Amino acid sequence: MQLSEIGEFGLIKKLRRRCTPQTREVLSGIGDDAAVVGTGREKMLITSDMMNGGVHFDLSYTTFYQLGYKFLAVNVSDIFAMGGEPEYFLVNLGLPKTILTENIDELYSGILKCAKRHGVAVIGGDTCASKSGLVLSGTLTGMGRKIISRSGARMGDGIFVNRSLGDSALGLLLLRKRRKRVESFHPANSATKLMKRHLMPEPVPLKNTRGVTSMIDVSDGLLRDLSHICDESGVGAVLYKDKIPLSREMISMAKELKIDPFDLALKGGEDYALLFTAPVGLKTRACRIGEIIGRGRFLIGENGKKSVMKPEGYEHFKKTGIRGRGSGISKKRTES
Repeated sequence: MQLSEIGEFGLIKKLRRRCTPQTREVLSGIGDDAAVVGTGREKMLITSDMMNGGVHFDLSYTTFYQLGYKFLAVNVSDIFAMGGEPEYFLVNLGLPKTILTENIDELYSGILKCAKRHGVAVIGGDTCASKSGLVLSGTLTGMGRKIISRSGARMGDGIFVNRSLGDSALGLLLLRKRRKRVESFHPANSATKLMKRHLMPEPVPLKNTRGVTSMIDVSDGLLRDLSHICDESGVGAVLYKDKIPLSREMISMAKELKIDPFDLALKGGEDYALLFTAPVGLKTRACRIGEIIGRGRFLIGENGKKSVMKPEGYEHFKKTGIRGRGSGISKKRTES
């Protein structure tokens, strides 16, 4: 059977069945944003991600500095999605012989800038030659007391998201149209603000996770990532389209380009917002966009019309989502 038949998530399910942890110290393995290890009060979180040229990034419109920053940021987002704090980062590089040492210096400047922002120490890694372009692989550890998985959502919980969605997807479309690098981001320019959301994401943790029952970061699209919570928790969901937070810049630019902004918010991904469930009475600044139900998954449109919510979004090995090959964005989210 070819990978294109089962897709990324079908492959992960097969690997998950084969890799059942054999020790009680492993509290969570494959199936979440990070693995959880430990028996004490604080638990260690471990996440790992790859970024490959031509699949996750395009150097025709991404600087090495921006790439380095994003490389660590997407790993930090995984730790935040588990309710933890990031600590130590290992960097593995597959390098083509044509790459300049100045490029590597710039890459590390981006990594170290993000590391300083989030209190992360870069402690080592590995380098090797690559015959297929630049390959980045990173492993980030973190610590947490209250670990939040994808599997704790309960019927009656509200569904929340802590920032606007769709900005990164529209930023990518703008970058593809321009086909050149953005060296600086003018704060008053809507287009460059959206492009920065894609090139240099800024994951933001929840300040108070008390009462949060499940959580994931939005990387493969709201519909797909909410489906992961439903799958792991054995529940259904109702999502209200008109409750999804959209930025002014995204609404304005989508209108100019004649693109449905909600399509980007629902399927675009790579916003690295935190999508979580909690009792509806929870005091939070996050936006409530739906609720957990016993079974079924439904999307309520702006006109009040109910439709079945499909897990649309990005998936490796399949031609799905709005991005496709060489888009420079999604990554595997369920195999820590």
